[in-house]
Amino acid sequence: MKTVLLLFVCIYLSTILQAQTGSPQAFADFSTERQADGAIRFVPNCPPLPPAPAGASKAAFYTYFWEFGDGDFSFESSPLHRYGSNGTYQASLDATAHYDDNKKPPKRGVRTMLADAGGTAATLAQVFEHPRQRIALKTNRKPRPEEELVCIVSYRNNSAFATDGRLHLFFNEKKFPASHFTFQDARTHFGETPDAAYSALALPKTYDWAALFEGIATSGCATGPRMPAPPSPRTEIMLEKARKAYREEKVWRFTQLQSGESRNMFATLGGTASMLKDTSAFIHLYGLFEPFDPAIPADEFTLEIEIVSSHDPNAIAVSDTRVNYRRLGSERLDYKVQFQNNGEGPAQKVELTITVPEGLNTARMRPLSWYPECPICPKDAPPAGSCLDTATRANGLVFTFRNIYLPGSRQEGVSDYDSTQGFVRYRLEPGRDMPKRAFRSRAKIVFDKNPPIYTNFSKTRFKPGISPGLKAGYAFRPDSSGSGYLFMGASLSPYKSWKIYPQVELLTGLKGRTDLPETTTEEHLGQPIPGVDFYKDTVITTTRSGNRGFISVEIPVLLRKNFTKFFGAGIGGSAILAFHSGTDYEKRTIDLVPYIYEPMLEQYVAGDPMRLDESEQERTSFSETTLRYSVFADLTFGAVRAGPNLGIRAGGFLHEGFQPFVQISFEVKL
Repeated sequence: MKTVLLLFVCIYLSTILQAQTGSPQAFADFSTERQADGAIRFVPNCPPLPPAPAGASKAAFYTYFWEFGDGDFSFESSPLHRYGSNGTYQASLDATAHYDDNKKPPKRGVRTMLADAGGTAATLAQVFEHPRQRIALKTNRKPRPEEELVCIVSYRNNSAFATDGRLHLFFNEKKFPASHFTFQDARTHFGETPDAAYSALALPKTYDWAALFEGIATSGCATGPRMPAPPSPRTEIMLEKARKAYREEKVWRFTQLQSGESRNMFATLGGTASMLKDTSAFIHLYGLFEPFDPAIPADEFTLEIEIVSSHDPNAIAVSDTRVNYRRLGSERLDYKVQFQNNGEGPAQKVELTITVPEGLNTARMRPLSWYPECPICPKDAPPAGSCLDTATRANGLVFTFRNIYLPGSRQEGVSDYDSTQGFVRYRLEPGRDMPKRAFRSRAKIVFDKNPPIYTNFSKTRFKPGISPGLKAGYAFRPDSSGSGYLFMGASLSPYKSWKIYPQVELLTGLKGRTDLPETTTEEHLGQPIPGVDFYKDTVITTTRSGNRGFISVEIPVLLRKNFTKFFGAGIGGSAILAFHSGTDYEKRTIDLVPYIYEPMLEQYVAGDPMRLDESEQERTSFSETTLRYSVFADLTFGAVRAGPNLGIRAGGFLHEGFQPFVQISFEVKL
């Protein structure tokens, strides 16, 4: 009993302590207040904001995204919504903490709403930017690794006719090695249905005339099942382009979209862990509106968003985090620096100082767009009104907004956080001599005379690239004349590497048949007999000759480093498999030679030989396969990173001791 009582007291004290310390909630909760006219006020109740990271503004805040469960939405902090008809709706709140210290936002809060309409619903909110658009996309937050976001898809019928059709949503661009998103779910409110068969990336080429005629036979007019017409040539072009650029496609069918009607649907995408590699990169979502009525043109929309590591409105992003060094001359890097006035009053001057890495040509910098919108400041006269001043420094750029009015997010009467934000988008070109090393940029932002705010680093690196090479040369043993042979082959290494890099080669050697030195041996069968003044000796003479040649396959593997544009060195080893071939010749003669002892000379003296036998020359084929290993070092001179160069390689075969060799080669690296 005492144990149970003690446990109860501990739980009770723990609950009180958590309440006193303000333990953060796990989700973004909200409450509702029903108005007299039937409208509902939605009030957020989110967890306390975490401390802001060092160097950031201390005034952290939430932005809100509401889904009301009827196809309408809002970004207001405490919106008022009126449902158009009685029923049950699933309303939700998705809150994003800015200056969030890299913590995930609270989970989406969901509540079931029982609506007593009591009036007419307001017009649905949309994310269109101009009246001619038929489709538009917007996300509730910037993408971050392992974090969900909601993509709002707004579409409408600007024609005078009702139509059925399809909506396409493309994501995960193929130019990035890994996928950035996984598809979680979609919330539809106007009868949209997934079209999985069409998502298989196969364009329909035929029309179902049988179903159409069936409808005519039944009713006397074409009011039977409405079949999709074949995609127009323009639609096919847009689909083909999108399917080449994106890995993932989701498709929904919609029906009876009336003239002038607008609709919304909401797709949840989950950020992958691999997204982290492309932090500060621009990525894109692509939407396509495909009406079945051929009189209504299709429409497309590309949404550009930046991957972030934290929800900090002050950030820098770059269009490509991986660039191709081989196409360096045609590469263009678009940068975007975003900022937000988080003060209690408006800012009249905003200065952006941006570091530019070595190799990017600041002299050819081109501003693309900016906000607040204003003209470029004149060079020879002081600005009379709002303008953007651009300047170049030794290692960076300076953009200065002068005489502007940028509201503060904590300013009295300001509820639209978008109005407190600005940006500069500009383009830089790499120089020809840019080092092949990863590079990064960062911006320092100063609002009026306040302390500076530093953004994240935008990082870009070069793709490794492959540099094939063609190689030919001559190899020989320095201690043996006539041992040389020709070789040719190919090499493979990273393109224009600035660091130590591996290289592998495949070489084929060829040595034509050369004559072996002729050798002669004699075999004497007779022996002097003591006390006898003569004897006969049988002499067998064997003459041998022949030739040798080979074909070889060599695989050298080495580590190299280019110290300058014109000089490089490397060390490595190789295995060489040689296929030797040749012909051996042999001829034998047998002679009988008399020997007479000469006392005066005290030795036997040979007489005239007598040929007993002589064989014809015998010919036999020779073949042998050998495998040998070597170690070596080499030097290269010329265009060692890409282009023609000369090389000298010296080393030795590890076979029966150390057999030295030298190779002189000419190589062209592509």
